[in-house]
Amino acid sequence: MTELRDVVARLERVEAELALHRLADSYCVAADHRDPDLWREVWTPDAVWDTGPDHVFTGIDAICAAVREQWRAFPVMRHGTVGHVVDLTGLAEGVATGRSDVIFHVNFDDGTWSTGVGTYLDEYRHHDGRWRIARRTVSGARELGPLHDRERTAES
Repeated sequence: MTELRDVVARLERVEAELALHRLADSYCVAADHRDPDLWREVWTPDAVWDTGPDHVFTGIDAICAAVREQWRAFPVMRHGTVGHVVDLTGLAEGVATGRSDVIFHVNFDDGTWSTGVGTYLDEYRHHDGRWRIARRTVSGARELGPLHDRERTAES
């Protein structure tokens, strides 16, 4: 029986890790494709989204309002998370943590693009039958600068 319990425990860990990786992808898809329903599903109701010293949003309504402001500011956004590592130490309690690096591209109203990088430090919680972000802290975010227009560069 111990062997079966070990297999079940390993399967639960694998399922949790896959779900957390899918959650990280869903965050990017929801933000970039302006999907308010998916965006809301990514977060716990009491979540905290800390994007910088003066930009901490608490609760799902504040987080949804904040992303709507981003959607207004940037006609197109693209995020990609890489190096997503999760710690399942609290799996039995329905909590986990994670870290991933993010590369983002944003398009401004004038048609120019900029790119940047940062790190997401996450706390996850199993809520209503699925994993969600309970807290996301953006760390070390910095803009790397505008992307150059190849046509203008070729003419120079």
